[in-house]
Amino acid sequence: MLVGCAGPFQIRKTKWTVEEVKTWYAWYSKNEPGGDRGIAYQGSDSRYHHFIARVLSVDNWAIIEVKKEDLKVPEELPYSRISSAPFAHYYVDPSRDFAKVPKTR
Repeated sequence: MLVGCAGPFQIRKTKWTVEEVKTWYAWYSKNEPGGDRGIAYQGSDSRYHHFIARVLSVDNWAIIEVKKEDLKVPEELPYSRISSAPFAHYYVDPSRDFAKVPKTR
């Protein structure tokens, strides 16, 4: 029985360091379908940058919050908790220092 984890991280963990995200993403990008396309940047508030990633192996989401003072994102945009807000502004690749991932359509 799998309870609350998938790979080397706790699924309900929300506060992450930059190194924790990079380590987790190394696993995620190799083991999760579509994981190699990056994680979604949802925006930033006064304290955190907010990211999210679908973890299909446990049918859940990885909610990732990184302190703003620990990470510079390519283009900082506002984070909104409103349900009608966009799911994400863009995708980033933690293995490339959170570089913005080009759209592939």
